[in-house]
Amino acid sequence: MDTLIRLYNKLKSHLDLTPDIEDENVVIENIRQAVDFKGVTLWILIFAVVIASVGLNIDSTNIVTGAMLISPLMAPIIGVGLAVGINDMELMKRSMRNLLVAALFAVLAATVYFWLSPLNEARSLLLSRTSPTFYDVLTAIIGGAAGFLALSTKGNHIQVIIGAALSTALLPPLCTVGYGIATSNWLYAIGALYLFFINSVFIAISTFIGVRFFKFSPKYFADKQRERKVRRMIVAVSVITLLPSVLLTYNIVRKTIYIENAQLFIAKELDFPNTQIIEKQIDYSTRSIETVIVGNYIPKVLIEDVRLKLPEYNLKGTQLRILQDGEGHDSLLLSSISNNFVKEIYTQNKRLEKENVSLRDSIVTLYRYARLDSVIYDEAHILFPQIMELTVGLLWSVDKEDKKPVEQTYVNISTDGSMDSADSLRLSEWLRHRMGNAGVSLGMSPIK
Repeated sequence: MDTLIRLYNKLKSHLDLTPDIEDENVVIENIRQAVDFKGVTLWILIFAVVIASVGLNIDSTNIVTGAMLISPLMAPIIGVGLAVGINDMELMKRSMRNLLVAALFAVLAATVYFWLSPLNEARSLLLSRTSPTFYDVLTAIIGGAAGFLALSTKGNHIQVIIGAALSTALLPPLCTVGYGIATSNWLYAIGALYLFFINSVFIAISTFIGVRFFKFSPKYFADKQRERKVRRMIVAVSVITLLPSVLLTYNIVRKTIYIENAQLFIAKELDFPNTQIIEKQIDYSTRSIETVIVGNYIPKVLIEDVRLKLPEYNLKGTQLRILQDGEGHDSLLLSSISNNFVKEIYTQNKRLEKENVSLRDSIVTLYRYARLDSVIYDEAHILFPQIMELTVGLLWSVDKEDKKPVEQTYVNISTDGSMDSADSLRLSEWLRHRMGNAGVSLGMSPIK
């Protein structure tokens, strides 16, 4: 027992923050000064937005990271959390006003950039900022706590503040909002704004928790009635902001769990022998999973068995669609394949397959007509002894109305001159039935 107590005391001494805590008045004053967005701070934000927009435009993680290093966006959000924690209505107004100004200038700068940029394709880094996940919420909470802790303790913790700004990634969503406005893609703009709002709220929440944890003194009011009024207003604003965030976060958590279950299902149940999944789409809003699989053909019975396993992964009601070669979905398959290299291979394979089929049909046709000459002659000579020579071949006739070439079988007969019109008619009918081809053209000529 003594060992556990000593271990607890040792651990407590390592984790104790009391010796490092900065005077709360210094912390509050530092945050008050950092809240304002004007002059140099606003220009730095604009430069950071343009740099981040370039990075998103060309899909460069390094450039986006560099832009986030110089972005000063976290200060007014931490100011909101501090204001709620100490009941400072004036600080809350300043923080929210400056956050709104910063967001508007950031979106405006990004919109102008993307409107002027010749590259309008939405690349992977940009697309990743159009919808929040549970991990974005978790990062915002922890990143906000780390940022506030760095501001509340003694010493130079600039690297922590920079790291918190990087992890919470407030700047890229605002750049994506600008992209959505510039390209009239309102779903991107709304999704990115949604991500920025969620991040901001949870950074403020983690700051509020930090203020309460360190027991910062609330703002003193000589007029107690005014103090109660301010407190009610702050609570009202906090609830109005927090409730939608909680509901949105609940949906984010459900979506994240659904997507992870779907990915697990795909990895375990769609791993068919001699096949490869080259594209997968998981849509939470429509509860659907769509995959593109190349390789061996998967029987429909096997696909139905796999569908029955969806409830085992908490995916009941999910629509599963598997696109594969050989089902008449060529155009849909090609539109689903995003990798250009794979698409090129697939297209070449389909072209070669068609060429092989055409070549095989031609060889079969030539072989068939090569045998017909002798086989048909023997049978025809028994039925019509007048026949002396017989030739079978292909010809194409053109109709004078639509002028489209029509393939026909041509049979040329050489006789001893004794075949009358009735025999010729019977011979034509027999050839059509014998060859199974209504398009038989018969030519006759006596042997001289």
